Amino acid sequence: MGTPAMAAIPKRKRNESSECQRCVLHNLAACPARDPASQDASAAWIDSIGLQPDSVLFNLGERANAVYCLRSGVMKLVRYDLGGNQRIVRILTAGDLAALESAFEHAQQHTAVAVTQVQLCRIPAPQFRQWTDTNDEIRRRLLAQSRSALRKADYWLSELVGNTIPARVRLARLLLQLRVGDSDEIHRLRLVDYGGILGIAPETACRILNELMDDGVLTKAGRTRDGRLFRGDIEALMQLASEETAAA
Repeated sequence: MGTPAMAAIPKRKRNESSECQRCVLHNLAACPARDPASQDASAAWIDSIGLQPDSVLFNLGERANAVYCLRSGVMKLVRYDLGGNQRIVRILTAGDLAALESAFEHAQQHTAVAVTQVQLCRIPAPQFRQWTDTNDEIRRRLLAQSRSALRKADYWLSELVGNTIPARVRLARLLLQLRVGDSDEIHRLRLVDYGGILGIAPETACRILNELMDDGVLTKAGRTRDGRLFRGDIEALMQLASEETAAA
């Protein structure tokens, strides 16, 4: 898979406050989901946008002009090798921020691609930097977001990518990371994406998923606007994810 040539152009659309519970701006004056009478004037700069699967939000090396809060769906942060093969370095789900570090470094550090249909809020970088300079609550929330992102990065490297851990265990851990909130719904990726994250062949991912479905741990749950879903036996997945010596 080669590097996408250009990022998709976001379209302005009305915000939906029911999807905003985890946003860094939630219930602050800058949040466009608030009553317009109580909004900060800078909220007018925030766009609510939607992307289809495989749409590129931004490319590695592009000038960073915004920070994005993911309201629903799944995105992947990707780097490409010289042969055009993708390396997925992180998955973003609802409540995560994309391009946070780039807003201060002025260039995108990854290519961001929609895995499912996604809804995001786009916050222009100048306004975002201004808010962080003047709003103590936003700084506090960003610190919490940064700590969460660091924990996820550590987890990604130690618990998902490490090839000393059996593939079945790492796939169970990834499925739990893709869980939709506290429900039993799990975002269902393409086989090539499971392989790109875990460093296994798509055929291996297919075999393990089929075994989990045969065991009743996973069932296919059809498609929603956020993409394809599994329903999972969360307790069984958690038990599997805690194993260190299961056969790959």
